[in-house]
Amino acid sequence: MHRTDVLVIGSGAAGLRTAIELNERGVDVLVLGKCKRGDAHTVMATGGINAALATMDTKDSWLVHVADTLKEGRFIADAREVELLCRNAPRAIKELADWGVKFHREADGRLTQRFFGAHTYRRTCFVGDETGKDIERALVKEAERRKIQILGEMYITKLLKSGGTVNGAAGFDMRTNEQFVCAAKAVVLATGGHSRLYRRSSSRIMENTGDGVTLAYEAGALLEDMEMVQFHPTGMVWPPVMEGTLVTEAVRGEGGVLTNAKGQHFMTKYDRRGELGPRDVVARAIYNEIISGRATKHHGVWLDVTKLPKEKILERIPKVYRQFAEAGVDVTRERMEVAPTAHYSMGGVHVKNGATRVRGLYAVGEVTSGVHGANRLGGNSLAETVVFGRLVGEAVAKFCKRTKRTEADARAVERAQIELEDLRKQKGKYAPRDLRAELQNVMWDNAGIVRNARDLKEGMERLGELRKKMDEMDISGTAERLVTALDLKNLLVPAEAVLRSALVRCESRGAHYRSDYPEESRRWTANIGCSKGSGGMTVSKRPVPKPSEAILKAVKSVGAAHKLLE
Repeated sequence: MHRTDVLVIGSGAAGLRTAIELNERGVDVLVLGKCKRGDAHTVMATGGINAALATMDTKDSWLVHVADTLKEGRFIADAREVELLCRNAPRAIKELADWGVKFHREADGRLTQRFFGAHTYRRTCFVGDETGKDIERALVKEAERRKIQILGEMYITKLLKSGGTVNGAAGFDMRTNEQFVCAAKAVVLATGGHSRLYRRSSSRIMENTGDGVTLAYEAGALLEDMEMVQFHPTGMVWPPVMEGTLVTEAVRGEGGVLTNAKGQHFMTKYDRRGELGPRDVVARAIYNEIISGRATKHHGVWLDVTKLPKEKILERIPKVYRQFAEAGVDVTRERMEVAPTAHYSMGGVHVKNGATRVRGLYAVGEVTSGVHGANRLGGNSLAETVVFGRLVGEAVAKFCKRTKRTEADARAVERAQIELEDLRKQKGKYAPRDLRAELQNVMWDNAGIVRNARDLKEGMERLGELRKKMDEMDISGTAERLVTALDLKNLLVPAEAVLRSALVRCESRGAHYRSDYPEESRRWTANIGCSKGSGGMTVSKRPVPKPSEAILKAVKSVGAAHKLLE
């Protein structure tokens, strides 16, 4: 059995920044990653990271950043959490630069900041279109310098509790199949979101499979805003092997133009900001062009940067250039074919200063709710990982100073190990990958970009049928089948939570669009929660905490709909 003060589950930017802060405060920490070291989902984050540095637009400030975030989150984000994000983002950028992140700079040394959709000012710092990759590299290097232990290719299947307190976790090493148990004073979930619920996703196959959400839910934590899933407007649609691969917002930020199959520039018809409107608006606009018969050959629209200088394309969006080159498209001369792709989970585990309602259990990054509300601003997710990584690390360190480590409950460990072994031996007639594909089709068809009561209820029925099939999964034989089966089991909790929450929210707000309730309603300026009850999942509603007067004033100043906050 391993023993540590804090077990961090997740080796992306949020987990690593948390671990670095814990180490800085003298706390022993062990980091577990589902992927290989340095290859967490953070490397897929392309466009940039936000901070109101005012290097390009001197009127920018953290208050304007807060106002933009609350406005585009349609006023259901927690303003206290948003304030923490925006106040602390400039410090986070400085830390990252000090640790070696190679942010693009102007000739005079200032950090370059680009426009992203729905931002009042330019505040997105970047490393070409591989910002997340460079941040992950720098954080791994800093963690290694501090001799923080990072174990890759580990799968956690159960959180361990004793007397109502989380004090460890159990799982296995995916390389060796050996069981793994760790006792700790506290556990931090930094496992990412659940966008792999959908048929078309910008995540790789083993990423964002709802692991942390399910671990927290089973341990007694509250989930919140689960109906809010962001569909990025632009993912690749061809070839099939690359379907869903993200085409960063930076392409539009640098001047890329969207047109339909008829060559019509359609975005200004949907939003005065055109290509740089909010992600939910741009995604629905593209969706509408597609279903209205104005789609390209592979059911997308065109994204065109051919009028940009080739040198600028190679400097500012080199990854996009390479990924389309692999598909046989030269973006300097040819248009890109794109369509919306499931990209980010605004909802997740409800936390306060990183703490869940379960003692000893913390969460940070995309696995949480609170910061983004109904729609996330591009560039805020990377900022969230490093800002809250530091703040949560600080909070967990204080918890550890007043807490004694206890041994993991032997019976709980035994149950977790038996469950895993029983699953490993399970035989049946359904392949896990086929059932996973079935779930992804259910969610795409019934809880996708546009929703309604009929489809959501049908989705619940289809989910129930899928659960029955899972008892007949054929898992025995290969490690790949076991991992796929576990991923599928983890995806079931967020799938049910998305469907239930979306059915309850009888309005349209941000990424949640109901064709049977197409307007936003003041009475739904609230957060919807999901908890594990004795009879299954229960759904609740609570009012959104009111922002401070300073923030309300800032929201007014950027022309937001202040009346919704009253």
